[in-house]
Amino acid sequence: MTVAISTDPDQKGWLEIDITGAASAAAAGLGEIANPEGCTLGITRAFLYFVTGSTGAANLAIGIGASGAKATDMVNDTDVIQATVGGKFIYAPAAQVAVTESTPAKWTSTTYLTFTGSATTAGLVAKLYVEYIRL
Repeated sequence: MTVAISTDPDQKGWLEIDITGAASAAAAGLGEIANPEGCTLGITRAFLYFVTGSTGAANLAIGIGASGAKATDMVNDTDVIQATVGGKFIYAPAAQVAVTESTPAKWTSTTYLTFTGSATTAGLVAKLYVEYIRL
């Protein structure tokens, strides 16, 4: 696994997740995180900070889904090459920006936050900040 929670375990309401690139294009090939609260969570906001981008051309997908599955409801195949994202802090829209009847990401106790690269993401070092509420 190349993703890991780095938030203090007593912290509630948000997670800080370290992402390290890897030579995998498999669904959830960069890793997955189990629901930390054991109940349904509503993802309210998510942000990505790219310390460095990948050395090769790759896209990153992040979302809530089944174990081992690619999900895109938080980040839908965003280009993560160094020239595009290196040093950037970006909003990952877990919910719609506009006030609409949209469906934000819901993280049930049986689903996972999955991370998928479209090709090798070697060289990628990033942090994902996820804010959530208990539903």
